[in-house]
Amino acid sequence: MMFKELKSGYPIYLFDRASLRYEQAKVMSAQPNYQPTTIGKLETNITVQTKDGKQNTYSVTDSEQAAYAGTLLIASNKEAVINEINILKSNSEEVLNKVEEHKHIVSECGKLLAELDTTFRDQQRTNERLDNLENKLDEIFKFVKQKN
Repeated sequence: MMFKELKSGYPIYLFDRASLRYEQAKVMSAQPNYQPTTIGKLETNITVQTKDGKQNTYSVTDSEQAAYAGTLLIASNKEAVINEINILKSNSEEVLNKVEEHKHIVSECGKLLAELDTTFRDQQRTNERLDNLENKLDEIFKFVKQKN
């Protein structure tokens, strides 16, 4: 169902991509906005009431079934929300599958930088010396505690 076909009392579906929260809300009003947008499409102003009683008005393209307001997906049907969740899940799975590849890239780039960039190499050596000092101090503290 397109936004221009919505009536008061119809369900509308909200999915926040940032918080991963889904909610079915209720259309309180759907009013055509007769001024065309910059791309020549007509809009509908939809006032939505959520379960907690809050009302928000969104301007959406009247011939669409889904629209975004920041990270919020507003949809006239559940299928649009399901598709959005599947896309989000798929994108995250793709990123997770590349974690090892990116760890390898970081490791190899570190080696190359240590070889080519003297500032990076010096910083790396300084960090290694500090790590060694911390480890030796830990050993000394453990030894002193054992003696007491």
